[in-house]
Amino acid sequence: MRLTFLLVVSVFLSGFSALGQVQQVVIGSAASGATTIAPDSLASIYGQNFTTQAQQAKTLPFPTSLADISVRVTDVAGTASLASLVYASPTQINFVVPAGVAAGAATVQVISGANVVAQGTVQVLSTAPALFTVDSSGVAAAYAVRTIAPSGPQTVIPAFDCSQGACSTVTLNLGVDTPLYLELFGTGIRGSMNVTATVGGQTVPVTYSGAQGQYPGLDQVNMGLTLNLRGAGKVPVVVTVDGQKSHAVFIEIQ
Repeated sequence: MRLTFLLVVSVFLSGFSALGQVQQVVIGSAASGATTIAPDSLASIYGQNFTTQAQQAKTLPFPTSLADISVRVTDVAGTASLASLVYASPTQINFVVPAGVAAGAATVQVISGANVVAQGTVQVLSTAPALFTVDSSGVAAAYAVRTIAPSGPQTVIPAFDCSQGACSTVTLNLGVDTPLYLELFGTGIRGSMNVTATVGGQTVPVTYSGAQGQYPGLDQVNMGLTLNLRGAGKVPVVVTVDGQKSHAVFIEIQ
């Protein structure tokens, strides 16, 4: 698996639990923190005192209970489903939005035992594109792939370097006659085939968009880095799905 990323988002709390009250929280995309999510995408909840321990899912399929808590999603039609959990801790929960959730306002509840300990509402859209970064600086969780020949070996180059503590972009050399492709990882994308991408404001060809195939909720977008991008430097990459733009993530091109 050629992927390093943090399922961390900057989601602000809308409320804290008080004695006898259910904590009100904000739910958002695990990749961007945007408060719109899509079916079968990765989402996060931030709050307080969800549980007394931290636990990461270690098997596939992901479980519906971690650290003695579960997450229930009730959509606008009143259909309730338990979400698969990726990570649970006292202050953060990462989960997979159930695939059958209807578009519209949904209620998300954190359940401990028989009690609802936190809840919030979130807008569900058919797609809600968001891209993962390796840290808060915006460096893309991405890989460049160079193919020498159609059936030949591939060279995989991380587009980031976190070996010195802080993460930074790795300069990608477009070369002369061997295509270089970029693999981006995100969520909320798989619900549509109407996917386009820009690098440094220039449209580039999208060769694949959809489920990453290994991890539930994780999507992948592959695109060609065209030779007219040579010398572009550090540039933003944006994916647009059904007219909705993702936030920008950054790569560097020599």
